[in-house]
Amino acid sequence: MSSFKELRDLVPIAYDSKIISNEEFLVLFETCQSKNPEFPCSSYPRIKLENMQDDECLAEIRVKKEDVPVLAEALQIPETVRCEQRSVCDGIEGLCMLLRRLAYPCRYSDMIPRLVDQSHRSA
Repeated sequence: MSSFKELRDLVPIAYDSKIISNEEFLVLFETCQSKNPEFPCSSYPRIKLENMQDDECLAEIRVKKEDVPVLAEALQIPETVRCEQRSVCDGIEGLCMLLRRLAYPCRYSDMIPRLVDQSHRSA
């Protein structure tokens, strides 16, 4: 078994194939429910520092674009970052993701993409 998601997907198949009983299905189905939402990461663009404008970089990660490589060197960020969930990215991209996660407070300008997206859905 290579992932929790694959196990979760196999439970209904096993039930439909009469491999597990009603009781086993209920227990496994309840146990295998994810508490976290799924995000199809491949649907989103990767963070590429070279594609970001200077003002965009400062707004998104609160660091000047030209300071990111200096910060990566000072923090000894490795060339390649391997995340716990098995995703891999280059060190600068990993640092940008970390800086984005640490960017606080959440400003109105940070929420605009979500607000605009929501308003189009309800229309």
